[in-house]
Amino acid sequence: MTTVYIEQRDAPTHLPHALVFWPNFKFELSPKRLFLREIMEQYTEPFFTIVERPEEAEFFAVPFEYFFVQKEHPEYLTRVFASAAAVQKKVLLFDYTDYVDWMPPLPSHAILFRVSAYRHHKRHSEIVMPYFVEDMGLRYGIGPRQKGESCVIGYCGQSQFGSPTKAFRARLKWLAYAILLLLSGDANCASHRRGIFWRKAALRLLRTEGLASRIIERPFYALHRFSNAFDPKAVRREYVENLRECGLALCVRGDANASQRLYEALSARRIPLLVDTDCMLPLEEIIDYDAALLRVPARELAALPARVRSWWQEETPESFLARGARARDIYERYLRLDRFFAQVFDRERSPYRQLLFGRKSV
Repeated sequence: MTTVYIEQRDAPTHLPHALVFWPNFKFELSPKRLFLREIMEQYTEPFFTIVERPEEAEFFAVPFEYFFVQKEHPEYLTRVFASAAAVQKKVLLFDYTDYVDWMPPLPSHAILFRVSAYRHHKRHSEIVMPYFVEDMGLRYGIGPRQKGESCVIGYCGQSQFGSPTKAFRARLKWLAYAILLLLSGDANCASHRRGIFWRKAALRLLRTEGLASRIIERPFYALHRFSNAFDPKAVRREYVENLRECGLALCVRGDANASQRLYEALSARRIPLLVDTDCMLPLEEIIDYDAALLRVPARELAALPARVRSWWQEETPESFLARGARARDIYERYLRLDRFFAQVFDRERSPYRQLLFGRKSV
């Protein structure tokens, strides 16, 4: 197991810990983060071994959500970076937030694990990691699905703003940000658009073209409880059954440039229909994702219904089942967080060997 040293001197005491250290510390999880405790309890063994002395460690690590500590306690980061440089160690940073558009400078010996990135912006020192999600296949008994006569596309989630005022503010905010992206010369500014806009557009196309679907639209995000406006168990049950009934699971980015539903669909042996907003997927250097999903680039969104129909006609019952099996295999072998980190820190097989274990330029 990978050994890390964590600087305790003057460490922040009120910042949220990075979830990857939950098996080490078993810190309190906010009750507002619905189902998070059930998700985390499937991980009983730590991903890292924490050692007491820097010389015993392979890496230094910052155990807090990186962007929070960078914003509120930059002096702690400065001290960690300097201490690691003094003993020729690299520093591991972890970010589980939606701040995909925030790219603060990093020292050359820092490596940032984050849940999402844009392909056209990703830095060499960044590694994309999976979300923590429920294992839908195991927890809810979702088994293989046969290819039916029609292609049933499933979606259940937030795709409504809740009020005209919220919709107007979201569009105005996006317009202002799009202008800034254009002025900065961004090569693919449309991909930065919030996921709710992409979801609404994709669902409108599917409905207009009359594709068989199981669509449940909501004006709220069902994994975070802001109020008592809904019954979490009933909402989750509806979500699970929607996933069970579909052949293709529509997966579109959220506020981060990534989809939690993608990982849930893979775990449930369902084939993700991914609207690709120039996103990076975990371990895509060694995983053949296209063997398990149907990917449609966001810039080609208008062709989504035609792409689905063409794909469905080409799939045989055997190849459809094989894709579902491959989806489950990818999740089990690579996208559970314990399997992911085991692969990433394998000195022989990791696609990031040079970045992690190569000569330290500090």
